[in-house]
Amino acid sequence: MEIVYNGIYGKKKKRVGKKTKIQFAQDQKTAGHKARDAGQKTPAQIVPIVNRQDFKKQYLQNYYLFDPASYGRVYAFVDFANVRKWAKSFWLKENQKYLVREIDISKVGEVIDFISPAKKFFYYGHYREYIDLDSNHPLNIKHRKSIYRISRARDARFTVRSKAVKEISDFDEFGAYQGKINKCNFDIEIAMDMLQKIDKYDTVFLWSGDSDFHILLQYLKSKNKKVITICVRDFVSEELHKHSDLYIPADPLADYLEYMKV
Repeated sequence: MEIVYNGIYGKKKKRVGKKTKIQFAQDQKTAGHKARDAGQKTPAQIVPIVNRQDFKKQYLQNYYLFDPASYGRVYAFVDFANVRKWAKSFWLKENQKYLVREIDISKVGEVIDFISPAKKFFYYGHYREYIDLDSNHPLNIKHRKSIYRISRARDARFTVRSKAVKEISDFDEFGAYQGKINKCNFDIEIAMDMLQKIDKYDTVFLWSGDSDFHILLQYLKSKNKKVITICVRDFVSEELHKHSDLYIPADPLADYLEYMKV
């Protein structure tokens, strides 16, 4: 399994063996300290790419993501409920309690378009509308925001898969009612799309860090498909590392992917 630090981090490539996530993180921290002591730039000191034209130029020069010519027909799959949580890693201080700074769906689409995918899919749930409540009630605002995100994905030319978020009663180990929790994952839908369309692509480009996908990815590789995953380092699972031909850290894309209100 290969981890790339092209583009923003230079053209260096490192191979990671059977290290745990903790060991890998410690190695990265140590490397950062050594670089700082030597007067070199560490990842935190490297200026992020924000301007779209600069990003495109950098991408074309260094293939920050990957060289599409090496991966054939690429199908991209964006598990946006997972991707949206990356904002907590991107902007930890501001997003400790609520997501104040968000990821721009249209920019996710743009980044994927840089590698000219044959198709790209977007998965995200929508909250129900409460017609008996005022339109400005927090629940209806939540509904409108979820519908808006789905609309943004369609505008970015994604094939969208959506369904209603379900409220599930939660109980503790003693059977005491704890309230309602929201549930809406797309593991099955993503798996079905990957399996039903398996003859139409050579490479899966998965935007997620969810460990639940590792058996699916293992199966795809047994069918001679290539697997590329992108996720922030804080959230990527060890299983996805293991079953990816290429893992791309999303951390350097933080400022580029930020949603800016106009």
